[in-house]
Amino acid sequence: MRRIRVFQVITRMVRGGAQRVVLELLERLPREEFEQTLVCGPGEAALLPRARKAASEVVLVPELVREVHPRTDARAAAALFRLFERKGPDVVHAHTYKAGVVASATARLAGVPAVVFTPHGHIFAPGAGIPGVPAGGWKLALLRWITRAAQSCAHRVTALSEDDLRQQLELGLSPLSKYRVIRNGIDMDRFPGLPTRPFGEAPVIGAVGRFTAEKGHAHLVEAFARVRGRLPGARLVLVGFGELEADLRRRVRDLGLEGAVTFTGERDAAEVLPSFDLFVQPSLYESQGLAILEAMAAGRPVVATDVGGVRDAVRDGETGLLVRAADAGALADAILRLAADPGRAAALAACARGRVREGFSVQRMAGDYARLYKELLGRYNPARCTIR
Repeated sequence: MRRIRVFQVITRMVRGGAQRVVLELLERLPREEFEQTLVCGPGEAALLPRARKAASEVVLVPELVREVHPRTDARAAAALFRLFERKGPDVVHAHTYKAGVVASATARLAGVPAVVFTPHGHIFAPGAGIPGVPAGGWKLALLRWITRAAQSCAHRVTALSEDDLRQQLELGLSPLSKYRVIRNGIDMDRFPGLPTRPFGEAPVIGAVGRFTAEKGHAHLVEAFARVRGRLPGARLVLVGFGELEADLRRRVRDLGLEGAVTFTGERDAAEVLPSFDLFVQPSLYESQGLAILEAMAAGRPVVATDVGGVRDAVRDGETGLLVRAADAGALADAILRLAADPGRAAALAACARGRVREGFSVQRMAGDYARLYKELLGRYNPARCTIR
């Protein structure tokens, strides 16, 4: 039987959670069963070299951009339609909102047998501040209508957690029968499980993520200023990049924290996590958060905001501490509670590592998507899929 031809579609291959999921699928779906093509837009593409090695082919579509530009988006739709008609994939798997809207509709029009839309979390969380998403009014209503129309074109829409599924159902984006819950996964072998470090009076607090509004770093900087009032030797390490970096650096200067806050730029999580005593995820919205899973896998105690799919992994008081979003005081209090109780921090970290190993492995994620593709094509074999 010939291999299943899968087109993975995304706007860009930066170091983001959705892009890393795409890369894991390119690298881990068995090549004897799947022939995969990556379709992505131009611009920043830190993960593209690895993707080129894993994919059978990489197709760059210049018009496929993250930002909303009606004319450019129309040209992207036309380009994708021509591509799908010419290449005839068996499965089109569209990732993130923009690529999902454009590729799901054009793939269905082109007669692709199986279309999967993975939004990697919906974009309608109130207060998330996601770029390009209006706060309300007719523009938000129009965006929801477009989302419903795009999801109606897909044969399946995947949610990252039961909570993510519940929210999408409450928004009325698709009926329950359209959805499949498939959790993101990480490679546990890259995070061998480090012993929890004694905090002392100079803990290293770390965060990993893009410097964008929805990631909430501004609130973490404010919280850290309060932590320094109690633990003058504490340090904050911010790993990532993004358009708000200059604003964050300015706020660090204004708060007199320059010597205590380090901006590392892009770094591999496996490289930086051993240096952290505590991991903090201050997001205003998070579909799930691969960085949280990696910190938990590495045995780092976690403090996170109770948003989106975070609670699917971080169970308050069991595998970490959850606090209200956009609340610097609550973040600071949770950090200080764990700094004052290393035994509890170690217990939370141990439970968290077990939780990730049990429910969030990359092998399980790849196997779930492989089975979904086969089910939609009528080629599902009940035997366990073999995933590297």
